[in-house]
Amino acid sequence: MRATFRYCYCRLVVALLVSGVPLVLAFVPTGGASTAYGADKTVDVRRVNDGDTITLTDGRLVRYIGVDTPEIDYKKRRAEPLAYEARDFNRRLLHGGKVRLEFDSQTRDRYGRTLAYVFLPDGTFVNAEILRQGYGFFLPTGKNRRYRKVLLASQREAMSAGRGIWRNWREVGKGYIGNRRSMRLHLKSCPRAAGISRSNRVYFKTSWDAFWKGYAPARGCMKPNRHK
Repeated sequence: MRATFRYCYCRLVVALLVSGVPLVLAFVPTGGASTAYGADKTVDVRRVNDGDTITLTDGRLVRYIGVDTPEIDYKKRRAEPLAYEARDFNRRLLHGGKVRLEFDSQTRDRYGRTLAYVFLPDGTFVNAEILRQGYGFFLPTGKNRRYRKVLLASQREAMSAGRGIWRNWREVGKGYIGNRRSMRLHLKSCPRAAGISRSNRVYFKTSWDAFWKGYAPARGCMKPNRHK
């Protein structure tokens, strides 16, 4: 039966090629997660909350996987540098109001937000574009790894070009310790750094070197050095 199918399929392909009919080959990703969660479905955006979060018309709050943009002001917390520029850039990207979502192993964070890779109808990878323009840090997570290389490469492009947060970069401390397991970066003087096991410790002279390798600032221990 399989042999017959292959024979018929081959004859069909040859016939199409001979007749001049364009032949389109579709490659289906082997990961399975994107198709399992209906990644091809287009959804509508109600609001752009900030540089890495949007609200859909169905009420879902979507957090971009692998991206950490500066925080806007909230209650008594002052906005971080470039926070509103990041939000405005996100708004410009999503001006059409329609996006396609892809999911990975972890689909929700501890706040109940939907975690997703976001694409525009024209194929633009929103998560990567925000990093490529320097509006945020690459934020690696343990389970969601599908586009890790793409996202890190986008950050490196922004670093090399000195865009956004990477413009006029200066170090905030002397000596840094990274956690190889969580991929978070701590100031060497931070008490939390002492709790990192020796097997997971990685030492860096500069935070720039750590960010180039994909580490992200540990909140509560190292305040990111973001510049206008």
